[in-house]
Amino acid sequence: MPIDKTPSQQVARKIGIGVVAIIAFIILAMFIGFNLYHADAQRDLNSGQFAPRDAPKSPTDLQAPRPPQK
Repeated sequence: MPIDKTPSQQVARKIGIGVVAIIAFIILAMFIGFNLYHADAQRDLNSGQFAPRDAPKSPTDLQAPRPPQK
């Protein structure tokens, strides 16, 4: 029986492939999720509407900053 093909090495190889596949799936799911969120946020920006968290909190929030005094 060759040393490089023992059952424990075959099991370890299958487990390693499984771990790599799970990590790749997690990365892919995060990438797709971030893209969907960005597309939704971009759609909101393009529609002219804004999220309530971006609404002005005080009457001076929408005013331009005053120029510096000389």
